[in-house]
Amino acid sequence: MSRQAPGRRESRRLERRESIIQTAQEQFLENGFSGTSMSQIAERLGGSKATLWTYFSSKEDLFRHVVDSASMELQRELVIELDQSDILEEALLRFCRQLIESVVSPSALALRRVVAAEAVRFPEVAQIFFRNAPARLHSLLAAILEAHMSKGNLRSADPLEAAQVLTSICHGQCFRRAAFGLSEEIESHEILADASLAVDVFLRAYGRPARTRLHT
Repeated sequence: MSRQAPGRRESRRLERRESIIQTAQEQFLENGFSGTSMSQIAERLGGSKATLWTYFSSKEDLFRHVVDSASMELQRELVIELDQSDILEEALLRFCRQLIESVVSPSALALRRVVAAEAVRFPEVAQIFFRNAPARLHSLLAAILEAHMSKGNLRSADPLEAAQVLTSICHGQCFRRAAFGLSEEIESHEILADASLAVDVFLRAYGRPARTRLHT
């Protein structure tokens, strides 16, 4: 009988681990932490709880890994389209539209709700989410804004603070309506309106003085 090579065994183990995390993510986002059991996850996977224990020490441990994976995925989906060679206003508009589309998506809203609901019990989970999603995005965006500041496209300022301001403005009307369930669906023209407003406000605050005077 042939024996599997160590590399192949490790690959299969990693695949199984990712499958567990993906299945658990679906359960946690749908039912919350309290409404999800290891038995439910095992049943959905077609295995046993004993198998889960070989990968994760507890439901809490699995939950932490789910938030880690889901928040990283959320951040990866948001491709920053701010190239230094682009016309700044057009590039900012593309970015804001993409960010708003991301934050109002059902998966992003579900993840935020679960993290918020469990933040008191598992403060490290909220820290994982913030580190993987908002903080990473702010850092990447700050580097790009800093380059535009150096070229004179934006006034000189703290680039990280500017990145935080821009993303905060994007969490406007569309996000509030989606987060509180006030709208079944956010239309593309509504996202564009929010993105246009965010860019206008941001450039009034961080645009070059000559540009700011044109808006006054």
